[in-house]
Amino acid sequence: MVEDSKLVGIVTQSDLLNIRDRNLANDTPLREIMTTTPMSVTPIHTLSNVLYLLDRYQISRLPVVNGRKLIGIITRGDIIRAEAEHLNGENATPKLRPEPSYVVYQTRSPSIGRGRLLVPVANPETAGILLEMAAAIARDRHYEIDCVQVMLIPRHSSPSETQVRTAKSRRLLRKAEVLAKKWQIPLHTQIRVTHDVAQTILETINEQHIDLILMGWKGNTSTPGRIFGDVVDTVIRQAACEVVLVKLGTIQQSPLETQHTLTARAKQQLSANSTQHSFNRWLVPMAGGPNSRLAIKLLPALLTLGNDPQIRLAQVFKPSELKPDMTISEQAIRQLMRRRKLSNTVVALPVQADSVAEGVINLVKTEGYDVVVVGASREGLLQRAIQGNIPEAIANGVESTVILVRGAINK
Repeated sequence: MVEDSKLVGIVTQSDLLNIRDRNLANDTPLREIMTTTPMSVTPIHTLSNVLYLLDRYQISRLPVVNGRKLIGIITRGDIIRAEAEHLNGENATPKLRPEPSYVVYQTRSPSIGRGRLLVPVANPETAGILLEMAAAIARDRHYEIDCVQVMLIPRHSSPSETQVRTAKSRRLLRKAEVLAKKWQIPLHTQIRVTHDVAQTILETINEQHIDLILMGWKGNTSTPGRIFGDVVDTVIRQAACEVVLVKLGTIQQSPLETQHTLTARAKQQLSANSTQHSFNRWLVPMAGGPNSRLAIKLLPALLTLGNDPQIRLAQVFKPSELKPDMTISEQAIRQLMRRRKLSNTVVALPVQADSVAEGVINLVKTEGYDVVVVGASREGLLQRAIQGNIPEAIANGVESTVILVRGAINK
């Protein structure tokens, strides 16, 4: 059913069959039996999207709209024919891209930074500490911060046409603005409506020319075929910028950090929030790759989160192997010493264990580290899935905060 070329409803065979049951007259207007605001798809939806909706709601066809204008209809027969043509090599049309996200709210600050750092926020309980980490890096690198909130909508709805309530999201972004003003860091915010969180994050990275993304990470995934999780896997594979993932640990006070040793800033945080993470004892496994070097590069900024930082660089070797060459760790120590006056608070020691994950987990449990910083390569993710995902194993094996880093690519 259309009005001024716009889709306003749909009448199905079931609706017509129900006319008798409802004792309606034959001259009853269709508007009284039609389904208003029917489910629809757009020209850029994929066949798999359409087939999912047909199966999910047990229907045989869907209207195709551009905005609200009806431009066609797709049926199960259309999909079967397209699949047959594909198998016969008659259709070489590339897969259509999903509909882009739509910005429904944004604020801008002066662009005075040397780069841009993106923070997707969703959980009010973790947004504050993620923003504080972002601010530490932004201050160190003279970056601006982009803060984005993503609102998911059903696949059959158009992001540009769907009305959403943004009050709750705007309240969270305003809190971010207050913090940024206190830290004197330029902050840009936006709310995006989308079908796909990962693709929206990638869109934001490209549009805003993001240099580094910092986002929360659950530490594990139950999604089949995924290593770090659906969103994180996509970002870590495709984002060209640096990636920093944070799995916040269980709230606890370090044995070395008592109420008497807390800084004024930390005391203020405690009084404002009953949850407090400790960031004083840091463990960094050194594997010698580029992401270990990135972890060392990030450390000076992140160490400002604590008030008495102590760092251990660990090189894991198997019992059957000779002790590793500690040159890489010694170079890292010199690099850290140039950036911060750490005196005797950074050490490098070999660790004997059957695997990197086992060695790190044992160290955290026996020596009580607050934070573990590990590297993740974009390449070799399939092999990691087969041989064991080291970052996920560490994140699941410890209650401490785990920070996963991956360097920029294609730059």
